[in-house]
Amino acid sequence: MPREIDADYSQQFLLPPNLEDWIPSDHPARFIRLFVDSLKLRDLGFKVRESEEGRPNYSNELLLKIWLYGYFHKIKSSRELERACKNEMPLIWLSGINYPDHNTLWRFFRNNRSCLKGVFKQTVQFAVKSKMVGFALQAVDGTKVEADASKDRSLHKKSLEKLLSSLDKLLEERLLEIEKRDDMESSLPSYSLPKELQDPKKLKDFIEKGLDSYSTKDKIKLRSTVYSSLEALESAGTSHLNLTDEESRMMKNASHIKFSYNAQGIVDEKEQIIVGSKVSHEENDSHHLTEMLDEAKENTGEVSQETVADGGYFSGEELQKSNEKDYSVLVNMLPSVGTYPSDRSSDFGKDNFKYDRTKDQYICPLGNPLLYERTIRRKKRRYKVRVYRCKSFRECPHREQCSKDPRGRSVERSPYEDVIKKQTLKQKEPENKKLLLKRKKIVEPVFGWIKHNHGFKRWSYRGLKSVNAQWNLVCATINLKKLYKKWLNGDLNFS
Repeated sequence: MPREIDADYSQQFLLPPNLEDWIPSDHPARFIRLFVDSLKLRDLGFKVRESEEGRPNYSNELLLKIWLYGYFHKIKSSRELERACKNEMPLIWLSGINYPDHNTLWRFFRNNRSCLKGVFKQTVQFAVKSKMVGFALQAVDGTKVEADASKDRSLHKKSLEKLLSSLDKLLEERLLEIEKRDDMESSLPSYSLPKELQDPKKLKDFIEKGLDSYSTKDKIKLRSTVYSSLEALESAGTSHLNLTDEESRMMKNASHIKFSYNAQGIVDEKEQIIVGSKVSHEENDSHHLTEMLDEAKENTGEVSQETVADGGYFSGEELQKSNEKDYSVLVNMLPSVGTYPSDRSSDFGKDNFKYDRTKDQYICPLGNPLLYERTIRRKKRRYKVRVYRCKSFRECPHREQCSKDPRGRSVERSPYEDVIKKQTLKQKEPENKKLLLKRKKIVEPVFGWIKHNHGFKRWSYRGLKSVNAQWNLVCATINLKKLYKKWLNGDLNFS
C-alpha cells in the first residue's frame, strides 16, 4: 500500500509560529507594507481619531494597506475585502490577523477620499526618484468608465418635452385653473417621475398609449412633475439626468451610450508611469488639457519636454493657456469649421488665406480682400469670433471652388488664431509627426491594462468626489505594480 500525506489535525507546535514566515520575502504584500509604512498619512490629510474613549479604532495605515492590497489583486468591494481578510493568507499577514468589517473599510474610504490623491502622488514621486519617469515625452488621454447608475432611473429632455406636449393637448386651461387651487395648497412634487415612467422605453409607450388611463387630476400632478424634472435638467445643464447618480452624464462608452464619467490620465513614455490623474463629468476633452498638465507638474515637480494629445483636446483657448505656462504640446488637429484648420489640401483652404493685421482683413489666394463683417459667438464656444467676407465674390472666376455660400466666402478669426497657426506649423515638422504617432503606444495600453486586465469597467461609487478618489486609487495601484518590479530587482528602497 503506497504511503500518502494527509492532514494531521492533532499536531502541535513546539514553538509558536512566526508571522513573518507566513508569506515569501518577495510577496507583493511585503512591498505594500513597506510603501505604506514609508508614508506620513497625517501629513497627507488622513483623519485621525482624537478621542480615547470607546473601542480602539483600526489605524489608517492598516486600512490603507488592505485597500491597496485589494486593488493590487482586483478586489474593489469592501465586502469582498472583508472576506479576503479572513480567507487570504497574505492579507491575514498584512493585516496582522485583524479583521475589519466592510463598514469600517467603507468609512475609511469615504472619510479620506481627498487624501487618496496624495497616495497617488507619492507613487509618482517614488517613480521619479527611481528614474522611471523620463520627462522626454508624455501623452494625455481620457477614457469613459460607466457610472454606478440605474439606466431605468433617468430623465431625458426630449421624452419629457413630448410628454408635456401630450399633456398640454389633453388638458384645457379651464380645468387647470379649477384643479390648480387644490394642488397649490400642497407642495409641488419632486423631479422624480413615477417609477414606471423612469424607463425610457416605458415612457415612450406611455406617451403614445397611456395618458388616457390617467384622471384629469393625475394628469395635472404629472404635468407639475414634468415641469420640475425639466427645471432639474436645466439646472444641471444637461439633456439627460440620472436619478441614481446625478453627477454622471450620458457619454459614448465603447459601442454604447451610457451614464459615465470621463477618467483622465497623463502617462510618461519611459516606463508608462501615470503622472497625472483626474475625473470629469464632461464628455468632451477639449477643456482638460492645461489642467492635466498642471496635475503632472504638481505631482512630479517638472515639466515634460513634449506632451502629445489626440484631437479631442484641440482648443485654441487651451493652446493659449499652455503657451502662457510654457508647456510644450502637440495636439492632433481636427479638420472642422471656423478656427480649426480645414481643407488643408485645397487651394482655397483657410490656411491659404493670409491675415493682414494692419488693415484687419484677410487676403485670399487670388489677392482679393475679405473685409470684417461682424462678431458672433458659436454654440459650445466660450469666446466670440470675428467674421470676414469676400465682397467681390460674384465676379471671381473660382467662386465655385472657393465656396458654395451665396453671400460669398467667409473666414472666421478667433482670439487664439495666432497660437493655432503656431501649432499647425509645429505639426508639419517631420519629428513632431513621429511624436504624434507615439501617443497611442504610450497611453492607450495603460487604459487597456486598467479596463481589461484589471476588469475596471464600472465605477463602484457614485458622485464625482468618490469616483475621483477611486480613480486615484486605481492609478496608484498601476504605478505600484511597476514599482514592485523595481523593488524585486533591488533597485528601489523606501528609506
